[in-house]
Amino acid sequence: MSPKSLLLLVSLFLLGLTASAQYTEKINTNRPGTSQGAFSVGNNVLQIEGGFGVGKEKHKLFDTKTNTFNFDYTIRYGLLIEQLEINLNGSFRTDGIKQTVGANEEKIRKTDFEYNTIGVKYLIYDPYKKPKDQDSINYDELKSWKERYRFKWKSLIPAVSAYVGMNYVNADNAFTFPTDQTISPKIVLMTQNNWWTSNAGSWVLVTNLVIDKITTDNPAYGWFITSTHTLNNKWAVFGEYQGQKSDFYSDNILRLGGAYLFNNDLQIDANIATNFKDTPSIFRVSVGASYRFDWHYKDEIIEKPGFESGIKEKEGEEELNKKESDSLNINQEFEELENDSLKLEKTPFINDFEDGSHRDAMEQDLDERRTEQRLERERIEKEKQDKKDDKKFQKEERRRLKREAKEAKQAEKARIKAEKEKQKMIEDIDAELDKMEQDDGVDDELKKIDEELKKLEEMEKDIDPEKEKEQKEEEKQAKEEKEDEDVDAAYDKLQKEQEKAKKEDEKRKKKEDKKRLKEEKRKKKEEEKRKKAEEKKKKEEQKKNDENKDEDNGD
Repeated sequence: MSPKSLLLLVSLFLLGLTASAQYTEKINTNRPGTSQGAFSVGNNVLQIEGGFGVGKEKHKLFDTKTNTFNFDYTIRYGLLIEQLEINLNGSFRTDGIKQTVGANEEKIRKTDFEYNTIGVKYLIYDPYKKPKDQDSINYDELKSWKERYRFKWKSLIPAVSAYVGMNYVNADNAFTFPTDQTISPKIVLMTQNNWWTSNAGSWVLVTNLVIDKITTDNPAYGWFITSTHTLNNKWAVFGEYQGQKSDFYSDNILRLGGAYLFNNDLQIDANIATNFKDTPSIFRVSVGASYRFDWHYKDEIIEKPGFESGIKEKEGEEELNKKESDSLNINQEFEELENDSLKLEKTPFINDFEDGSHRDAMEQDLDERRTEQRLERERIEKEKQDKKDDKKFQKEERRRLKREAKEAKQAEKARIKAEKEKQKMIEDIDAELDKMEQDDGVDDELKKIDEELKKLEEMEKDIDPEKEKEQKEEEKQAKEEKEDEDVDAAYDKLQKEQEKAKKEDEKRKKKEDKKRLKEEKRKKKEEEKRKKAEEKKKKEEQKKNDENKDEDNGD
């Protein structure tokens, strides 16, 4: 068995972070792990958690070495009730990548937010909140050490919470898949077991099941097993196993570390993380802290296993009767206030002997004020909508001019490129003609020139389809750009591009005339050479005939 595998098996018994509960006297936080506990921070409590991390990554296949720096942050707030929490999670990361290509070493830097998620967590089931009658004090346990510390099967029932959130990443994010959507949902199911023992401290086991980026082309599925053991009132050790599976990235990560409780509202932590593969291998060290602003004003009793009885039965009944009485009195007061209104022609400010005309005047004045307020709100909303529509129109107009200018620019680039290729071909033909005048193999050179001219004609035929294809690609790139340009500047730029295109067209015509003249020159040279060859042949035949005649005369 490899050392990493042995470390993984041992860590499964030591996984986690400090215990989370509803509201507690001491801070409960999810750091330094990355899982979420089942319990919220408590009603009207604001908690900030964050930390810095540095590390190294090596990718065996890509032959890259990466130095990483990340800043993780979480903002949690208990809202309305003890079971409800809203939170914001995020991570900002910077990578310095060294990649060896051949004999050269390239350096690449990536900086962006890995993720930003805002969501809501709700406690569905809490086994420690509502004790049953059979969980009252057992005097046998008080007398017997064995009964007191024996294993209780009901302690295996965990608290259960659900989390729903929305991810946000900006476009062209360096740490996400290119086709991922900017906004995507995230769902997490959380469980938590709290085990208290007086002689061995407390243990907490947290599990998370995660379904992330559900609506994207590459959804991610993850799972966490996190546990904590408190050594004393100040120190705790933790471990965490994280698994992740997706088409974009899959891994198994182990974290180990500890936390120190500075005071009831501040905790300091540190951890190390590693994985079990080399594509890439990960080693990271992180330090952080958690601090809470405690504005909690109503304490709630959170029972511990073995101490659930709490309030006696008679005291509980008296407390329940008192709450029902207070609720009844409050309802009666609301009913009196609702009945004591203008609609029932009764007001606490006017006695029963008031004049009816005075009441009518008050109601009329109230209606007029409400009408004026309503009209003013409608006017303001209309102005806002008009400004919004005008801004949208101007933005669309700027985008249209920008798109047209971009298309004209790309078309001009394609035309200039085609002209350059054509001119290069013409220059090659001219060079071949000049060379032909100096060589004896005139016919072979002419054949080569004819072949080059045919290639030039075929290239001219293919220019238009290639030009259309390039224009389509440029249009697609132009649509992806989001920068706004000034309307007047874009229009002036378009005029300049058109003038430049006109000059290039005149230049192209001159070059075509030059080509035509060169073609005529070439044909004239060919005709002269052909005539010279015929005259030479005639002279040779005449010379041969003369020699034959001389031989006949000699005989």
